[in-house]
Amino acid sequence: TTMKAVFSTSLLLLASTAMAQTFNAADFPPVNAVPPVDTPQMKEWLKDINLADVPKLDLHPGNPPAACPEPAKIPADQCWWTCQQCLGTDIDRCPNAGDWGITFDDGPTLNTVPLLATLKANNIKATFFVMGSNVVRNADVLKQEHAEDHHIASHTWSHFPLTSLSNEQIVAEVKWTEKAVFDITGLRMKYIRPP
Repeated sequence: TTMKAVFSTSLLLLASTAMAQTFNAADFPPVNAVPPVDTPQMKEWLKDINLADVPKLDLHPGNPPAACPEPAKIPADQCWWTCQQCLGTDIDRCPNAGDWGITFDDGPTLNTVPLLATLKANNIKATFFVMGSNVVRNADVLKQEHAEDHHIASHTWSHFPLTSLSNEQIVAEVKWTEKAVFDITGLRMKYIRPP
């Protein structure tokens, strides 16, 4: 098992769940920063996750390199999507010829509102890969995406490159985003698109 296999799915669908929890933006970590892993909430989440089988790979600090390394220098159990185009179980195309999957990343923001109006005017549904940091700042926009039947999926809390984070930090990025979306909409996300 590699980290790629654990976090390989690129499209997220939502399943309806019970009523949303009470949402309070003050209950969440600082925006645009990797959430801390030593909070009581994180300790609860980590108790429910067995990280024993998740490999501890070397971290790759910073953004991906401008040029791909020589293939022989990439470990056999790792995948660099940018360089190798390895898909694993990722969803990379629509099942029917002629179908399109329209996706938007990094929201919701106030710029999402006119986009939603355009999609609605043209009877188009899309998948919105949302950042938890933006979800807690723009809860009403997320509610509108949900009310208009768009798919909502995770794009992590802070948009930090996951290959530069520990496994516990990756859990924090994913779980805080899941909590924000659930508390606001009552929906549980199934998929994630890593930044």
